[in-house]
Amino acid sequence: MANSFSSTLSQLIQLIRQPAPASTHQAYPKLRNFILDVMAEGRRKNIINLLFEVELAPVRDNIARHSAATSERISLTTYLAKSLACAVAENKPMHGYRHGKSKLILFEDVDLSVMVEREIEEGALAVALLPVTHIVRSANNKTSGEIHKELQAAKVAPLGEQGPMSALEKQFFEMPAVLRKIVWFFIRRDPVMFKDLVGTVGVTSMGMHTSGSAVVIPITPMTLTLSIGAIGKKLVLENGVPVERDIIHLNLGADHDIIDGAPLMRFADRFKIMLAEGYALDCPQPSVKVPGTAPFSAAEADSDSPLSVPA
Repeated sequence: MANSFSSTLSQLIQLIRQPAPASTHQAYPKLRNFILDVMAEGRRKNIINLLFEVELAPVRDNIARHSAATSERISLTTYLAKSLACAVAENKPMHGYRHGKSKLILFEDVDLSVMVEREIEEGALAVALLPVTHIVRSANNKTSGEIHKELQAAKVAPLGEQGPMSALEKQFFEMPAVLRKIVWFFIRRDPVMFKDLVGTVGVTSMGMHTSGSAVVIPITPMTLTLSIGAIGKKLVLENGVPVERDIIHLNLGADHDIIDGAPLMRFADRFKIMLAEGYALDCPQPSVKVPGTAPFSAAEADSDSPLSVPA
């Protein structure tokens, strides 16, 4: 027994006396508190994910026709984001936020929260490629060209001013965690304040960094988030002949407290139609309610349900 204890103590002393491995120490950037807070809020949601793919040929044709007709360049990310805003404007429950236990707030404007990768400097240390959000306010009422210019400007606008992270937001995310948690307690209980801070629909695009079948499933605090993945190849049958097509991998994350699986599938199908038909270049408003867009099942839509939308 004594020998065993002595051996254990000796090994522990040797472990403590080991020289430190070669390493470099860097300051942890305070602005990464933004990422920590977003993930913390996202883990509070019951998110379901729908992975799907879209053929790129009609999308590229629509973008090319628009560029030829207007001499205005728009990116694929802009086209997807604007199409999403059109689809949500047509089906507003897809970006609703709960208010307490008995109400659902549906906003008229679709505020797209788009992730933008930026280089930041903190003291003498340059930290590259920190993701921050730029909120495209009322994206459903803006043209694709306006959204494209806004996103391009967000890539170079100074942080802490009027760019993708305002001065108020920058100061907030540099606060101690205990104070931020107190503020978040009130923000998450006020859908209007939550909308002002994080938007209503998320868009993240990381597909340009890889190829093949790849798409990120993010931790998201929004009711609906589109994740844009990589572009890959797929064989399809055309008149009985296998043909190679370019496809883009996408994911829709939705808050299951508000949106069920079947409505999410119908929304994704409508979104794919809009992408193929070029709605992002016009975004007409529907004159009648699109069938099958209610976020809940028939039982859940009953007026006694705690998640029903009050008249």
